[in-house]
Amino acid sequence: MLRERRRTEEDEGGPTAAQALDGLAQAAECGLSGLADERLEDLAEVLPGAGALPELLAGLALLDRLRAGHVPGLGADRDRTARAAGVAELLTSAAVRQVDGLTGSEDLADARALLELAHRADLSGGIRLADALGRLAADGSPLMRGAAGAVRVLLGQEDPRVFGDRVASWVDGAVDADSRAALTARLGGLLTAAGPLLEAAAPALEPLLDRVSELPDREFLDRLPALRGGFDALSPAARDRLLATVEERLDVSHVADTGGVDPAALAAWTRADLAGRETLRALGLLPAPAAARADVPVGSPGARAEGGLLAPGDRWRLVLGRGKERLPSSAASLATALDELYGSGRGEGSRGDLTGRGPGGGREVPYPGVREWSQELAMLFGPGIREEVLAAAAAGRKDVLAELDADSVRPSVDLLRTVLSHAGGLPEARLAALRPLVRRLVEALTRQLATRLRPALHGTALPRPSRRPGGGLDLPRTLRANLATARRAPDGTIRVIPEHPVFRTRARRSADWRLILVTDVSGSMEASTVWAALTASVLAGVPTLSTHFLAFSTEVIDLTGHVEDPLSLLLEVSVGGGTHIAAGLRHARELVTVPSRTLVVVVSDFEEGHPLGGLLAEVRALVGAGCHVLGCASLDDTGRPRYSTGVAGQLVAAGMPVAALSPLELARWVGEKIA
Repeated sequence: MLRERRRTEEDEGGPTAAQALDGLAQAAECGLSGLADERLEDLAEVLPGAGALPELLAGLALLDRLRAGHVPGLGADRDRTARAAGVAELLTSAAVRQVDGLTGSEDLADARALLELAHRADLSGGIRLADALGRLAADGSPLMRGAAGAVRVLLGQEDPRVFGDRVASWVDGAVDADSRAALTARLGGLLTAAGPLLEAAAPALEPLLDRVSELPDREFLDRLPALRGGFDALSPAARDRLLATVEERLDVSHVADTGGVDPAALAAWTRADLAGRETLRALGLLPAPAAARADVPVGSPGARAEGGLLAPGDRWRLVLGRGKERLPSSAASLATALDELYGSGRGEGSRGDLTGRGPGGGREVPYPGVREWSQELAMLFGPGIREEVLAAAAAGRKDVLAELDADSVRPSVDLLRTVLSHAGGLPEARLAALRPLVRRLVEALTRQLATRLRPALHGTALPRPSRRPGGGLDLPRTLRANLATARRAPDGTIRVIPEHPVFRTRARRSADWRLILVTDVSGSMEASTVWAALTASVLAGVPTLSTHFLAFSTEVIDLTGHVEDPLSLLLEVSVGGGTHIAAGLRHARELVTVPSRTLVVVVSDFEEGHPLGGLLAEVRALVGAGCHVLGCASLDDTGRPRYSTGVAGQLVAAGMPVAALSPLELARWVGEKIA
């Protein structure tokens, strides 16, 4: 069966990376030495150029087992072991090259893969990996910056204290919704890649420890949901260990240990401290109690007496979501509100205590519904943070969507992705209630995008004179057309009365251009799919441009009929499935009528799930016919890519330039081509 499967793969253009990997594992486990050797050759030929980073790491793990003789069905063979070592070097080099393709990743799995690669490539390819990690730490997405920074510390490429100061600066810079979201992503990447780093490397922890402890209450409360979201990447048991480390460094767990000092002396010192505090307060040298400050929400821990300061230990219990039973009553409501969003966590220790929120014998009172939770968030954090927390909660809970105010919510592509992902599974009655929110998000984002894109498309229309108002005034033609109305004023100046003004308007070219946007809607391309749909809707309004929108996963759907209505287009797009780029390009080739005036733009991560031969043939056919072809490795507002560098390199060799673009940069490319 395995031999027949390999023959079938050869007939279809050769094995894919996944097929070569599975074929080697199955042949080895079945004890088929000859077939295992053939599959090892397939792996060496296919995986370095076509494999994504997870596939490359899986291949390295399998080769480790083969070289160590840990596959029960396959006996030890010195020649095979030597060949496997050579293939492992090829895969390691290819995996290091893939690091540049992680620049725009927002997946925690990529942060874990980065750490695994660092352990493997430290000896072979360490210099190249160090260079790639440096670029990733400087230019990557927030999540990958955090992960790359932590890995650099683990490999000795950066001083822990320097990195710790940078982590503390992330907290300082979290002053608005975008920077707070970036703080969550950076901490998530750091802790996913190297969670124990903060426990083991004191210099990396101390700056963050000081910053969280020293923030004023209001600023700490503003950042608390973002901090909690970042540390949620750790398992509950890991957060327990980190909390123990923090408490030890804060000396919280040893408050009762007086070290043999005379109790009477301690009492005298305490009385003196309290008297000094009262004197400073009377002189106005201490801040007023938080309850008297208008910027502290009523009912929050910031409204406590004694200056309203949350103790450092309590702050870290809130940040880590652990030790809730040791919090004062005024802070317990904060912990409960955040637990409603993040739950008890995942992984080690997630079922180790009975909180009353699931099966078991807990004694906590049931938490109120979403409406009461929303009101509690507004009271504890204020309305702005409430909207951010609800938007984050919507990713996992459909019932939260009803609490989002369409008029006040901050439009973002992330929130739009979340709402659209839920829309497909809702009954029509619930979907009707959700449409105003979707419409408002789409209209706001499209309007913002159009404002930036339209100036870049200035070359897509020709000015021509017109009597109809609508464009800019063509002053030279207006003067020539109204010379008969010229009159000399008493002061000697000549005035022209513009009875027949001439305006500049847009003229269609004799031959329109055609833009075919071939968009990958597989599960890994959700964000770029939204941006592609919004961009297509803006470009559809260009007079000289006929815009087509093809969505593909393993099948191709032509959604050109919806391209002028972004809301309708997004509701029609179904994200998920595998990737067959060649099928999308094959359909695009059928739409070409005048190749020299056709733009084919492929938006994909280029992790092709089918043999690369078919994809390269389609690219060569389009380029050979004279079409203008471009590959977008990413399409979002940052232009940071997450793609397979191996496949992209082969596409470039076949004639398709590949770049990571923002919608504005794509519009400029289109404008330059059709100008």
